[in-house]
Amino acid sequence: MALKKKRPSKRQVWNKGLEIGKRGGFTPTQVQKIRGLLANRGGLGLRDLALFSTAIDTMLKGQYLVNLTVSDVQSRNGAIRSIIEVTQGRGAPPVRCSLSQYTAVALAKWIKASGRKRADYVFPGRRAGGHSLPMSARQLNRLLKQWVSEVGLNPSDYCVDSLRRTKALHILRGTGDLQTVRALLGHVQIESTARYLGLNTKSDPIAVCRAFDF
Repeated sequence: MALKKKRPSKRQVWNKGLEIGKRGGFTPTQVQKIRGLLANRGGLGLRDLALFSTAIDTMLKGQYLVNLTVSDVQSRNGAIRSIIEVTQGRGAPPVRCSLSQYTAVALAKWIKASGRKRADYVFPGRRAGGHSLPMSARQLNRLLKQWVSEVGLNPSDYCVDSLRRTKALHILRGTGDLQTVRALLGHVQIESTARYLGLNTKSDPIAVCRAFDF
């Protein structure tokens, strides 16, 4: 007598009950709160303040942010550059980033206090073979969750991409200029920018952009 095969149990969807989707950025008020938190730590908060402010200003992907070297952000005369150019991978064009005066001061203080040299990573992680490696994505994410929690926000509402989206969303809401935001984020296609920012529209992104022309 042949044994009946058991039907496989219905597999539960891995994300059942979880809210999945793009996480937004920080509001200007939240940015000021986190900056205030880190600034109040004095010398102990120099690295984190420079890291957070640079991430907000540049809108860089985490991997490019942590791979910045001192020579990328500082001229030979010791002055922090107001504009930096960062090379992206996969044949994408380099992206130009503007650094605010606040970020420039934070970077200058951190580089001086830490004794970083021109070839050093601005935000180092662990050391291997006597040389510092860039901060890992995991460490960056862990730091972000810590900052968010300490200012009374829910860490699950934010991720590393929240740093990248913050200024992009702020500029888009203020100008409606999706093309400019596309360039700042280093995207090749405007459709990629619309998807990345989670624009809730079924319209053609280009048509949406043109509707906000000045």
